[in-house]
Amino acid sequence: MNYALDALWWRLDSPPVRDLAALLTAPPLWDSGAEWPVRGLLGRSGLRFLLSLNDDPAPLTAYLAAHAPFGGRLGVYAERLLAFWLDNAPHCRLLAHNLPVEENGRRLGALDFVAEADGCCLHIELACKYYGAESGRAADLVGLNAADRLADKAAKLHKQLALSRQPAGLRALAAAGLRVDAAVSVVRGMGFSAAGVSGAPLCPAGWHGGYRRTDSPTPLPDGRYYVLPRMALLAPARVGEAELADAETAARAGSAILAKVARRSDGLWHEMERIMQVEAV
Repeated sequence: MNYALDALWWRLDSPPVRDLAALLTAPPLWDSGAEWPVRGLLGRSGLRFLLSLNDDPAPLTAYLAAHAPFGGRLGVYAERLLAFWLDNAPHCRLLAHNLPVEENGRRLGALDFVAEADGCCLHIELACKYYGAESGRAADLVGLNAADRLADKAAKLHKQLALSRQPAGLRALAAAGLRVDAAVSVVRGMGFSAAGVSGAPLCPAGWHGGYRRTDSPTPLPDGRYYVLPRMALLAPARVGEAELADAETAARAGSAILAKVARRSDGLWHEMERIMQVEAV
């Protein structure tokens, strides 16, 4: 699926609201077995709330400014976006964020979020990851840092989701005056390959892109590209011409995620597809 072509991106122009919208509406990269559906994240009036934030993003930008900087960590930024949503969306109420779980003085982990949504109390775990492999097989998918593997992250998420059902997790919740009805995940990100990603636990309807090595005999296709900064991976790119590179320059960017862009009627350049480019070693 090429989520970058969704009609939503014609309507939203505020960068932080676009990031928030991607976090809420993008398809999951892999199936955790407990994914929170988009309809649950948005609720009955969430789309209207998103559009109102786009028209006046001041509440979101002020919230993010109060919690910045994020140390160049996309996961921390994404957590703050989701915390804002859970604390401000009409159907949600944020009850806890990073609730520590300990046993005999040893920290076992933390619950990313505990929130009430439409009257149901949820333990929510968030994951935003960008993995690629030439083969496209789930077992081969890694990040730009090759030590970051999809298989490891999926296993870790499974353990995190179980925390709220374990005795130590139940005690932590009780100490905070909370009791959860279910544990759910919000899995976001992209899978990149030369021939399509496949195999469990990957979702067939996930957001997918291309893959190339810098030593590939096939040149990067002609066009205009935007080398995506790490903190700008959540939403499809929408940038000015001064930020663009031609194919030859983009191919020299080394390990990076590239957005191939096209100019639209608003005068800006919008993402059409993404490519994970990996430095040959």
